[in-house]
Amino acid sequence: MKKLIKNAILRLKHRNCKIHYTAKVSLKAVIESDCSIGADAVIASNVKLGKGVKIGSRVQLKNISIGNNSMIESGVMVVGPGAGKIVIGKECYIGINNIFDTSDSISIGDYVHIAGPSTALWCHTSVKMCLESIPLNDEHRKNYRPTAPIVIGDNVYIGCNCTLYPGIVINTKSVVAPNSAVTRNIEANTMVGGVPARIIRALNE
Repeated sequence: MKKLIKNAILRLKHRNCKIHYTAKVSLKAVIESDCSIGADAVIASNVKLGKGVKIGSRVQLKNISIGNNSMIESGVMVVGPGAGKIVIGKECYIGINNIFDTSDSISIGDYVHIAGPSTALWCHTSVKMCLESIPLNDEHRKNYRPTAPIVIGDNVYIGCNCTLYPGIVINTKSVVAPNSAVTRNIEANTMVGGVPARIIRALNE
């Protein structure tokens, strides 16, 4: 009965949106008009969706704000135990099965496309834990698991199956080719690719 009442309240509150009946949406989430949320999606209380945002099936969102008319495809997950905030601008596209890590903050500008599947933005590394044999439940594990924010400017395209490492900045109007590992900052108007990603060419020539 409680679930039925909650669903009724949710649909009344967001009557200008399309929310699949299997989606789990917190009543505390901020959802503006004309949004759609797909089957089995999970929307936590600390989520804000701007006008016209489209959320695909099996998406799991927490600690995130998404700008107007952005699209999050099926299977996208926000993971990690940290308190990092994710901010995605307007008119952005996030492809299927991509991963965002909340170990630190992630800032994404407007008109950014991150293709799927399997592009991951990681704000932490556990390399030191591994090399120094630190147990997973060690009470001081944070000392061996450094974090850093990721920043992506406006009008950036990132191909599928890419990995972005902690602390990197991708400046405006840049392109990351598919299957790349971004380990250092990328200048504006630049195409990069490879493992690790290197400059392919300037885009303003």
